[in-house]
Parts: sequence; C-alpha cells; structure tokens
Amino acid sequence: MKFNILKIMMTNYLFISNSSYFKINNDLIKQINLILNNQNIEFSNKEIKKNDFYEWVLKELDNNVKKKIEDVFKNVPIDINFLNISSPRKKKILICDMDSTIIEEESLDEIAEEAGIGNEIKNITKRAMRGELDFKDALLQRINLLNGFPLENIFKLNHKIRITDGARELVEKMRANSCKTVLISGGFSPSVSYIAKKIGFDYYHCNNFLYKKKDDKIVLNGCVQNPILDKNAKLDIAKSFSKKLNFTLNDIISVGDGANDVDLIKQTGIGVSYKGKQILNNAADVVFNHTNLKGILYLQDYQI
Repeated sequence: MKFNILKIMMTNYLFISNSSYFKINNDLIKQINLILNNQNIEFSNKEIKKNDFYEWVLKELDNNVKKKIEDVFKNVPIDINFLNISSPRKKKILICDMDSTIIEEESLDEIAEEAGIGNEIKNITKRAMRGELDFKDALLQRINLLNGFPLENIFKLNHKIRITDGARELVEKMRANSCKTVLISGGFSPSVSYIAKKIGFDYYHCNNFLYKKKDDKIVLNGCVQNPILDKNAKLDIAKSFSKKLNFTLNDIISVGDGANDVDLIKQTGIGVSYKGKQILNNAADVVFNHTNLKGILYLQDYQI
C-alpha cells in the first residue's frame, strides 16, 4: 500500500488526564481555558471521562502556551499532553509491551525473586530499561543466572501476576472495534502466552527459554532460543503487521515503558510511554504517569 502523506489530516490536541487519587475539577478546566484565551488560541474542549480525562482541540500548537500550562500545573498530579494526531484518530493496530505495562511486574524479576537472586537480576533489569545496558547482553546475563530454575515454578508464578488497571478494557474495546491487538515482549513464553490469552490479545511475540532435564524435572538451561526478540524486533514486527494488514505505521498505537520500546514508540502513529523511563518519555508522543491504560482509548475518542 502506497502511503500518501498529502491525504493525511492532522489535528492539534491538548489532553489533561488522571485516573488515580486526584480528580480534575471545573476550576482546573477554567484555568486552562483562561490561559488559552489570554494567548489568543482558538479552541474547543470536551469531557471524555468525568474528573479523569479532558481534551482540547487547538487551532495551533504553541510552545509558549504549552510551557505556561505545564508551569502552572507542575505540582499537580495530572498528565498534560500536547499532541498532533494524524487521521485516523482511532488506530487499526494496538501494540503493547508486557512487563510494567500490561502487567505490573517485571516477569523475570519475579522469577529471580523466587530463585533467591532478586536483587542481582533486578539491578540488571533496571539498567537495561534505562538504556544503560545492551538489551541482549542484559537478557543473556539474567537467564544465565537462572540456570536450573524449574519450569513448573514459572507456571505457578503466572497466577500471581497483577494485570495493570485498564489493560483488559483497552484490549477488549479495541478488539470490539475491529482493531488487531498484539502483545510484543522481550519476556518469555510461559508468562507472555499466559497473559496474552488471559487478556485476549489476538497475537503475541516473545522470547523462549531453552530447557534441560534435572532430577526428572524440566528446568531452565541458562540459554535463550535464537533469534532474540529485542528492540529492533519490536519495530520489525510492527512493520510486518502493518504490511500484512494493508495498513501503515501511522495506523498503529503503541505503548511501552523502557529503552527497548523507543524505536517502536517513535515510529508508530501514536506512541505512549506508560510510567516509563526518561529515555522513553523523551521519544513518546504521550506520557502517562497518573493515567491508567484506559487513557489510550480516550486518546482515540472511545467512550467507556
């Protein structure tokens, strides 16, 4: 499919959101309207979700206005996102990271905790997610440390995984609107396949452990099946899906939290950093620190 950029309509938005303990009220809305009026910015605004999510359609994006609004509310626990969205606003493909995004945990860290080497592996994970370590090297280091861990224990840990607030609604709503949903994770199949099926993703892609037998039990052998799914693979998979479904990268909305999501987030139509590391925040179109995953629906003008 040839991508004709001239036919794409662009709309400027300001989104104010929160879905935790702080509730957005009329006083806050009035303050924002006053700033926009004082700067002679033409706008219209509406409530997407009472107390939680509001949008403004702006005639223009102005960096001075952006700074004024951010400065006024810098100590208020809300998310402020200025965004230029290319049509269609409702995207055709949803691509999600798993660890610390669709689920609250880092799945490998949970396995490490069970294995008694939690701190050692958590430190490697944190450095990799901040972009301080090469993803593949960090992954291989961690799996090597888990050599001999029983597969049956991973299955038991799966039942303790906590689903992130809004994840189920996000996937369910987008599937109901003929959107393809894809879970792409640098994590491993026993957990990724479990979560993908539990939440209802159409597809999933992940890494795979290699195993050996020890005392009549199947255990990890400390190695990973090649090829390893890394940050380059995430974007490659996104491109593959868009081509297969006759869409473009602009038709994709994606969400992640770490350095290995940067390329995917930068290249897709709307890229969301969900409680992400700074390296991803810098690349994302939208940063949610106080808004749950239902915010990804509200960005697209879905009502739930």
